[in-house]
Amino acid sequence: MPLFSFGGKGSKDPMVDLESLLIDYAWTEVSNASCMDQVFRTRRYTFEVNWAYVNVSHRIKKFLLRNRQDADPSPPLDPKVRSKVIQRDLCLFRTEFTNSSPSDQSFTFKTERKTTSRCDVSVQRGFRLGANVDVRLSIPIADGGQGAAPGAVAGPAGEVDGCRITGGLSGELHVTKTTGQTFEETLTWGVDSQVKVGQGSRVVAELIIREEEMTADFEIESTFEAVNDIPVYVKERKTGRVLEVLEIPKQQFAKILTTGKEKEINKIDDSKVSCVTNGTLRAIYGAEQVISVKSFNGNRPPSTVVEFTRPQIEEF
Repeated sequence: MPLFSFGGKGSKDPMVDLESLLIDYAWTEVSNASCMDQVFRTRRYTFEVNWAYVNVSHRIKKFLLRNRQDADPSPPLDPKVRSKVIQRDLCLFRTEFTNSSPSDQSFTFKTERKTTSRCDVSVQRGFRLGANVDVRLSIPIADGGQGAAPGAVAGPAGEVDGCRITGGLSGELHVTKTTGQTFEETLTWGVDSQVKVGQGSRVVAELIIREEEMTADFEIESTFEAVNDIPVYVKERKTGRVLEVLEIPKQQFAKILTTGKEKEINKIDDSKVSCVTNGTLRAIYGAEQVISVKSFNGNRPPSTVVEFTRPQIEEF
């Protein structure tokens, strides 16, 4: 299923191709192409923009969690996101120890299990460089339930919700595909401890993970600054050989990208522009590990010992 629904032949592409704008300018304004070259441009030549001469930076303007769909009043992570993050407990391993002897016994509770955290990112509006996008998203991390982590660059207060996502998914996600991108990592959960079982008692031990799921809408502002004249390589399509190097003056950079694109691209100065990318992120991840030990002795209510730990990141 296509990511974009254009609604008709005349609908506008929500992704602005910055590379094609630079190539079109270089070919029509800088080169001395003949009429035949102009007519057979796509058959004879390919073009490559050297983006090393353009500094690109990204900052999060908005990152808003959507309200959760279920009504389960799970224990709050943070009052701010209490109704926006879905929690569920998954039992990865369960074992039972029974002591029928007249004395206390100790048993080893040891196991290791793996789960996969997943983050799906899709882009609805923004820019692309040829066939690919180039957006870097750092998910704001809640710091003890007090909001975004230190160093997170964001917009006005109230437009960024902090999350408890862990591991590699909490780093910078580099999105390059216009159709969306999935990021995954493997988490290792384990326990190795002694369980004491009293005489005539029964103990049930469980390795449980607390999984969380959230969906957020984000807005990222990307800034492009030409630090020098930008080379555009003209190559022969059949052989890939470079035939000519066209240089776009840095002073023309903003004018080229904003002509006819005023709503999508904002001019900052002659060599610097900005563009906003809107998208959606959905993440399912293991937040913490719970070791549950319940002791049963005759007709008495079970006594419970619960221990919380964080996962070990195996790979990203």
